[in-house]
Amino acid sequence: MNTHWLPVSDLELWGALVVGLLAWLLSPLMPSTSWWSAARRPLRVGGFLLLVYAMSIGVARLLGVITLPAGASTTVWRLALVIVGTHLLWEAADATLELVEKRLEKRFPSPEDHGRFATLMELSRWVARPLILMIGLGMALSVVNIDITPLVTGLGLAGLALSLGAQQLVQDIIAGIFILLEDQFHVGDSIAVAGVSGRVEGLSLRVTRIRDLNGTLHIVPNSRITVVSNRTAAWSRAVVDVGVSYQNDLDHVIRVLEAIADVVAAEDAEGTMFVERPTVLGPDSFDESSILFRLIARVHPGQQWEAQRLMRRRIKAAFDREGIEIPFPQLDVHLKGKGSARSQR
Repeated sequence: MNTHWLPVSDLELWGALVVGLLAWLLSPLMPSTSWWSAARRPLRVGGFLLLVYAMSIGVARLLGVITLPAGASTTVWRLALVIVGTHLLWEAADATLELVEKRLEKRFPSPEDHGRFATLMELSRWVARPLILMIGLGMALSVVNIDITPLVTGLGLAGLALSLGAQQLVQDIIAGIFILLEDQFHVGDSIAVAGVSGRVEGLSLRVTRIRDLNGTLHIVPNSRITVVSNRTAAWSRAVVDVGVSYQNDLDHVIRVLEAIADVVAAEDAEGTMFVERPTVLGPDSFDESSILFRLIARVHPGQQWEAQRLMRRRIKAAFDREGIEIPFPQLDVHLKGKGSARSQR
């Protein structure tokens, strides 16, 4: 095998030394904008590699202890370029994702959206970084003339085995991605999924954490979420049903309920609870012992329960004041004796 000292000329040695020093010293002086900042660290790494390369070969030449085959110099330079390029691609991907996240946060200022974007960006980094490392490793092995076909085949078989053994995990992650992309619900929403209802306390790519009214925390895998019932998406509806006895004047009942609607709307003049004035519906149905009326109102997300409690309080006070009877279950008992029959209620 033909061998020679490396580098073959003083120009090559001094060129690597000068380029390495310039990259090492000038990289901290680059502007602090996103793209230039992403290039700082790769340049420092590349400069460091060239300095090590130049000094090592210079010492080897002085001592006369190392000989390398022809073409080794080109291989070293190409390998250094692959390492620097991989690092630069890594930093550029991080800077791009960070820039996208900042622009999305400016466009959508809601804290819930910020959490969703942060999760999506973290997923993007989780996918991009291993891909960049695999590309860099493959290029580095090609530079040193190592056949990467067995490695690619082995990684493919390993990936297939992993996907078969972790099908549920993959399904959970894919379902979580679509939940985030489609914006199905946020942290803080009241939802019902997979037979569980409550407030969303946490959302990740694999599971959703829901705490019910009793304080129990339910952890639901995202792949189990097939139907989502979101009670606090964009707006909610407060619905109050009230029954009155058959002896009441229905027109009078409607006038009282309309007055109650005006009262609760006036109490919320700033619109912190109600989106619109409550609407009176009814008579809605005839039950065994009552005639059913209904009040409905659009409210802000999550305010439906408080609005329903408020309307029930106002209805009870107004009905007591107007003498409107709210029937309750009663039982008639008839007692028969030898003399005469008596009725007890």
